Amino acid sequence: MRTSYPLLPWIGVISLGYAIGPWFARGTEAGQRRQLLLGTAIGALGLFLVLRLLNGYGEKPWLSGDTAVQTLMSFFNITKYPPSLLFLALTLGIGLLLLVLFERRNDGRAVRWLAVFGAAPMFFYLLHLYVLKLLYLASVAIWGTNHGQYFGFDSVLAVWIAAALLALALYLPVRWFARLKARRRDIAWLKYL
Repeated sequence: MRTSYPLLPWIGVISLGYAIGPWFARGTEAGQRRQLLLGTAIGALGLFLVLRLLNGYGEKPWLSGDTAVQTLMSFFNITKYPPSLLFLALTLGIGLLLLVLFERRNDGRAVRWLAVFGAAPMFFYLLHLYVLKLLYLASVAIWGTNHGQYFGFDSVLAVWIAAALLALALYLPVRWFARLKARRRDIAWLKYL
């Protein structure tokens, strides 16, 4: 069987998440958890910076551009598929910093909103793929292609706005499924979604 999906790196990321699970156990002090998260985040981001500054490890070397923005874009031009060590160090480091920030702020509202997506992540992932496909087909049918053979956005800002709107649109279905998962523990396969 052939697959182009990079399974092993993502299993590693899932394993890392499982390994830090005890940091979130009831007996763990919040201050201790924040220190562990912050230290791990700094370590991951430090690893990213050191490896990227060496400019020869695992990725296409970054180049100085005509402007600072071009140089910065080249520096952060890293590979997601398959996920490189640089990609994982950067994104997991930022994610761990966000966990520290959310826990420190802990106003509850933003955390509860985001926790809905965390309660049914695979459901959200699969649902968003199908919704994006339907939106793409509808856009091509309505407006046609605007980038050669494809329909696409003209700016990164438009992509970010579309991503935010998609998350808002999928909030209620994901919340419904998360509640179903919590209610129906007798249906074993639901926990995988």
